[in-house]
Amino acid sequence: MCNLSKGVEEKGIAIGLEQGLERGIERGLEIGTLNAIRNLMETLKLTAEQAMEALKVPEEDKVKYAGMLKN
Repeated sequence: MCNLSKGVEEKGIAIGLEQGLERGIERGLEIGTLNAIRNLMETLKLTAEQAMEALKVPEEDKVKYAGMLKN
């Protein structure tokens, strides 16, 4: 393999790893927030909306978490 091809391949692998890591971190944060919402709902008998308000979940994310709670 020529040096140019090898460099392109290595750069592609690095970009892929970085994107995978970022997505993994995002997913971990989503799961943590979802668990926190569920815990507040269970222990304090809050509605999903109340739990998300208590956690200061951004308005644009509330629909996403509401959908995740149904699954």
